Amino acid sequence: MTEAKKYGVFINHRHDNRHLAGRIYDFFSSKGMNPFLDIYSLHQGRYKDDIIEIIEQSPYFLCVLTPGSLDNLNPDDPEAMYYQELEAAFTSNATKVLVVTLGEFNVPKNLPDKIKGLAGCHYYTLTKDMSNFYSVMEQLYSQDISQKTLIDLLDWKDRCTARGGTFLAARTVIESELATLENRFGRELIEAVKSGNEFTGEQKIKQIRMSCYAASTIFTPQRDMLDHYAYDRGLLFNIFAQLLRDPDFSLEIIINAPSSCAVNDAVDNMKLGNSSLESCPEAVFYGSYAGVTALKEHDPIFAQAVKEKRFRFMVTENVLSYALFQIIYKDAWKEYNHIKVDLYSEGINSSMERRCMIIFEECDKDNYSFFEARYNYIRNVRKSKNLIAAHNDEWLAEWEEIKDE
Repeated sequence: MTEAKKYGVFINHRHDNRHLAGRIYDFFSSKGMNPFLDIYSLHQGRYKDDIIEIIEQSPYFLCVLTPGSLDNLNPDDPEAMYYQELEAAFTSNATKVLVVTLGEFNVPKNLPDKIKGLAGCHYYTLTKDMSNFYSVMEQLYSQDISQKTLIDLLDWKDRCTARGGTFLAARTVIESELATLENRFGRELIEAVKSGNEFTGEQKIKQIRMSCYAASTIFTPQRDMLDHYAYDRGLLFNIFAQLLRDPDFSLEIIINAPSSCAVNDAVDNMKLGNSSLESCPEAVFYGSYAGVTALKEHDPIFAQAVKEKRFRFMVTENVLSYALFQIIYKDAWKEYNHIKVDLYSEGINSSMERRCMIIFEECDKDNYSFFEARYNYIRNVRKSKNLIAAHNDEWLAEWEEIKDE
């Protein structure tokens, strides 16, 4: 049974504790953990025989205890599902047992052997009136729930949208716990890229459109011109190169035009921050431009994509207040269409935490459309062509001079 893999936490309770179990269910649902609670999760096509397998395949098992919950347990009663759930949790090597108690609760001295582990658990105690419910549950969630255990188990879109149609958080949180490269591009593709192998599976992505200051971590030829805070170090470039092997995939990138007022704004207000050349922070703009120009002319994958009009590179003089990264998936995965917004505010360099938003088209059409329209506004193909035609030689010459210094 594969459906059980979708549950992040199994809520175990006596039926007279349904109200408390329901509140806990709502709490975990708000965190995107897809909890299992029998009164909500046992639907047509699922029977009680499946429950043990669900427990064994869930990373967390939360036991709700109130005075009397563990009285009169009979391990030999085949109908004692409550006990059987506890036994399954303690015999599973993959499940961590958590305990929430209500009011004054004492563990019975003579627990059945297979669930004696309950005596050694850390108990999170709610007051009788449950006035401390949210503070206790937040403590449990932050101390005993590992986000890494949920990355491969639960759908990343559901985990984002459970917290709101548009999810705003620190970029490191989003990129390490939710919108990981594996989730956004596909685990098999990322594994192929990291191992240096060509990906031969089915690609999910139809188009990527992005606007950013310099795309320096993607295209700057000299890696030593990126500071040690630059998180990518060429990985995204290799992902793009793999994606461009698919004749149905297209890539479009817009960066600030070198020597433009937009570059001056980014440099003066520390919006960029990922150049190790403090004496020439604008170097990454020239380096990125030179790097992508060389790719278009000499790299067989990029050159072929340019010829087929599947790779378009543009520059803009617009002063950008954020970077946009839009992924449009093929029809079978279009429910994951989203825009990622990195807020590169004034004074936020790459050594500092920045805010990041994930907006799914299906869940928040208004905000998705707003940022898509902002991208389309700066996507001025004619103006970009004119700028490149007028300054190409100048920008390339400037890069050569920077390299030689």
